Amino acid sequence: MASAAIGLGDVPDWISAFATLVALLFAAVAAVAARRTYLIESERDRVNEEARRKRDDEARKAQATLVSAWWGRHPRRGWGVYLRNASETPVYQAYMTILGPDGTTDGNKVHYAVVPPAAEAEFSEVPVEGRVQDNPTKRAKVGFTDAAGARWLRDEYGRLVELQPRLRVQTSPGRAAALSRFNEDFKAAYGVEVTFRTGDWHPNLASERFVTENRGSDDVVDALICPHDLIGNLVRQGVIEPTALAADQRQAFPAWALDALTYEGDLYGVPSTVDTVALIRNVALAPDAPATFEDMVAAGRELCAAGRARVPFAARVGPKGNPFHVWPLFTSAGGALFGRDAAGHWDPSRVRLDAPESVAAFDRLRSLGTAGEGLLTPSMGDDEAFELFTSGQAPFLLCSSDGLRHARRAGLAVAVDPVPPFADGGPATGFTSVHALVMIKNGPNREIAHDLFAEYLSQNRVMAALSAEISSPVALTATVSDDPEIRRFQRLCAAAPPMPSVPQMAGVWTALGTAEIAALTGTPADEVARTAQRTVTDLLAERP
Repeated sequence: MASAAIGLGDVPDWISAFATLVALLFAAVAAVAARRTYLIESERDRVNEEARRKRDDEARKAQATLVSAWWGRHPRRGWGVYLRNASETPVYQAYMTILGPDGTTDGNKVHYAVVPPAAEAEFSEVPVEGRVQDNPTKRAKVGFTDAAGARWLRDEYGRLVELQPRLRVQTSPGRAAALSRFNEDFKAAYGVEVTFRTGDWHPNLASERFVTENRGSDDVVDALICPHDLIGNLVRQGVIEPTALAADQRQAFPAWALDALTYEGDLYGVPSTVDTVALIRNVALAPDAPATFEDMVAAGRELCAAGRARVPFAARVGPKGNPFHVWPLFTSAGGALFGRDAAGHWDPSRVRLDAPESVAAFDRLRSLGTAGEGLLTPSMGDDEAFELFTSGQAPFLLCSSDGLRHARRAGLAVAVDPVPPFADGGPATGFTSVHALVMIKNGPNREIAHDLFAEYLSQNRVMAALSAEISSPVALTATVSDDPEIRRFQRLCAAAPPMPSVPQMAGVWTALGTAEIAALTGTPADEVARTAQRTVTDLLAERP
């Protein structure tokens, strides 16, 4: 009886345990049901969100999907490109780029500032050459801005892509500061924000570091502003790609500036500013332009003798030489770097540094250096030359247009003249440098750069403001600076030959600088010429 009583006493605990188990089972079932409900609701929300995004995307693309371009033959007007806006509102800044069979531009581009709605496509004839008229293997892509301000690309395969409204440009700090003034204007006009990268841009632009950064890095810029002598190496390294300009844009720039940017038949970049070497004269010390180099030295020495100057003239040399700035004197003395081909272009296969005329030119430099008259010395670099001129200790400065900017900041009244030739020499002809905005091949937004920078940099108001900001002439036919000294620089740029742009040009400049210093410090001219000839010839013989 005792054991039975104990069993009966456990019944309430058993019932309680059973009830707990049942409650847990119900809770588990409820949790599973809740989880299933949650998953169902989450999936419904996901599907709804996806559907909403799809509707928003379709609404955003609604106008862009109705814009198309294609290459074709007009019944009466020949081959060209068709553009149709089948929407109900205009699109803007439409650029149709014509592509060859390899997918690269053939140099032709058609521009419409506004494309109104139309039932029929607009046709623009595009010149074609040779047998391509019978079997044209061309295609067209079009970039345009819709009525909402979004930028789109319809590529040569018909695919539609929305472009990101931002651009990154690499340039020098000074140019970045000048161009940054136009950021808001550019954004207002095109809906695109521009930023600048101003790191290690020069003289190592053609270095492996720059090439590596702009091949596989996530920190790739869309465009680069650089002097045109770097183009050959950047093309060889596969960093930049050709530029196509519409006919009206091409006409906006001087032909010689476009020629300077043309490498192996393709145009690379949009011209911006140009520069060369001139004689900048302090009119308070030297009211008249000297007719010859000897006249300049004589006038400067008279001022030194009178205690009004410290040196007859200032020139940028430095310990590594500065061949760009000394080149007018080298050519006046008969020297040359390359010969010319039948078309008048530089011929790198004809290096002229050991020609008798160049030997004589190196000897003339030797007579002006530390072993001679002491007029050109490695101890006078950029800073020293600027300081001597802006402080009134030198009446003349042989310099590019940045010297004009330094003089203006110092409050000097100056005049710009051609570099005076030697009395027994030929014209003192320097090189012209064309700074251009070139497109990086892997730039994430280079399609916008190709279209909008060409449009922007061909506007007179923009280029005039840029010229005034950095005291430099610009490569735009219609832009006539209000500054008479900048106008003189511009005329000198148009008259001088552009620098060569062979891929090895960075090494060529180094060799010329070494030769300059050797001559100025007393090395015999024939030895300087032979060494320079051998070095440059070996450089040009390197396999690309």
